[in-house]
Amino acid sequence: MEEAFYTSALKFIWGGAKNIVMRILRKTPLSLEEIKRRTQVLFIDDEPFESLLSAIREAGWNAKQINDVSNLDSEELRLADIIFIDYKNVGIKLTPTEEGIGLLKVLRKKYPEKHLIFFSGYAGFIPGHEIHDIADGWITKSADAFVYIERVENAAKMIMVEEDERHD
Repeated sequence: MEEAFYTSALKFIWGGAKNIVMRILRKTPLSLEEIKRRTQVLFIDDEPFESLLSAIREAGWNAKQINDVSNLDSEELRLADIIFIDYKNVGIKLTPTEEGIGLLKVLRKKYPEKHLIFFSGYAGFIPGHEIHDIADGWITKSADAFVYIERVENAAKMIMVEEDERHD
């Protein structure tokens, strides 16, 4: 009987100590290389984006593109941490009247933890308050690659901080 008590006590103490050690380890900042390794970036755009994707990949990020979304449970969406969503000609299968804005709304509802960035090459497009209330950011499609890379890096660091806070 006494042995069972000590075994239970040791398991309890070890479990508590293990949790404390794990929290301390999580507080250790991740290197940028580790953040890059863990982060998945997805572009949803009907137009080829290969030169930008290439630059982002060369900077060490995991990035891919799909033309549109027809299934909210697709592997690409589930695995992505940061999603760039185009304004025009995407979301047509799920939100045909609102296109990209509708897709943004649906993705925010389905995946509140993901970092969603709205982007557009549509001449004269200036996002309204509705997009600012839903998206985590906005960028013009014609922005230089270094601007996209900077956005990805900032978003990835924010995601790591948010994950850490959720585990506290």
